[in-house]
Amino acid sequence: MSVCIVGAGVIGLTSALRLVETRPDIKTLTIVSEQFPQDKPVNHTFTSPWAGAHFRPFPHRDSDYASDKRESEYTRATYNYFKQKSKQWLNDATVEFMKGIDWLEDPSTEYKRLGAGYNSASLEKFQQERSGLPAGVTFSCSYETWCLNAPLYLVFLYDQIVKKCEEGGISLRLKRVKLEKLGDICELYPDIEVVINASGRGLQWKGGFDPKCFLVRGQTLLLDVEDEHGILPYAHATITHQAKVGGWTFVIKRPGKDGEKPYYILGGTKQPGDYRIMPRDADTKKLINRGKELFPDLLKNFKIKNVNVGFRPLREGGSRVELEYNKGSGARIPVIHAYGLGGMGFETSVGVAQHVQLLYKRVHPTSKL
Repeated sequence: MSVCIVGAGVIGLTSALRLVETRPDIKTLTIVSEQFPQDKPVNHTFTSPWAGAHFRPFPHRDSDYASDKRESEYTRATYNYFKQKSKQWLNDATVEFMKGIDWLEDPSTEYKRLGAGYNSASLEKFQQERSGLPAGVTFSCSYETWCLNAPLYLVFLYDQIVKKCEEGGISLRLKRVKLEKLGDICELYPDIEVVINASGRGLQWKGGFDPKCFLVRGQTLLLDVEDEHGILPYAHATITHQAKVGGWTFVIKRPGKDGEKPYYILGGTKQPGDYRIMPRDADTKKLINRGKELFPDLLKNFKIKNVNVGFRPLREGGSRVELEYNKGSGARIPVIHAYGLGGMGFETSVGVAQHVQLLYKRVHPTSKL
């Protein structure tokens, strides 16, 4: 079996690793992408390296219950997988478990009633917080979460794929190309039998992108903070604040590797339809001002290491993870779609990859999954 993954972000790489780890009858694995994890500098259209990358749960909304439930299940699968692997490779992967805290000024009904997906039944160490809250915050909960260093984790996934392919005798092909349409895969590699579409916005077989997909600009700050002994609370907790007017402010640790010092992500913006790739000074100033108000000890002594701008690929109605068939060169080509996760790529990645694995089994039922 010859399989092609389109996209080398966290969804594409995790799906690739999942398949080669479970040793189906894959003889050739091809990864086609415009960018790869080792690229320097990082292109702004390559979403994954810019991510804050942590697990933040949410209650299922009545209006989108089915998609919220499915994506929430993806996050739990990822959480459980990281827990399972904690002693094996989390240092190399930079995954670190810690406390997650939400501060909300005007919580929705789903939050206030501790709805499905946001309660002690589905989250470890879940509890409501009532002390030490900033002015204006009327609702707060905490739970166990994780964070990771997005760029280093992507390289880790890539290295794991190479290793597993070598161990399993799988031929690995890497192709750097910008596809105009998904169907071009058949011309580049006529031997491809299954395509996994992890292209973020959902590149279509005959060109263009999924019309339900759209980009949301996010600007964050990567901070170098003086905290030699790790005594700041942010070294052991991620915190997300939602203002009554709707803006979000968050701080997420970006762990170092092999004893290297951590950095911190201060975010962020959510700007649909804004395609400016250069940092906006006004956004940076707002982030710093909000950070000083909410996290004063974090911004007491800091330097801005980088201003990050990335574009989250969202999809109306939720992500698309499903199987369809398209006409190839004389044959129907199965395409497993896995895109439109927005800013949830890392936290849903393993769950999506497991779903991809199940869909692959439908295509090739003799695989020993």
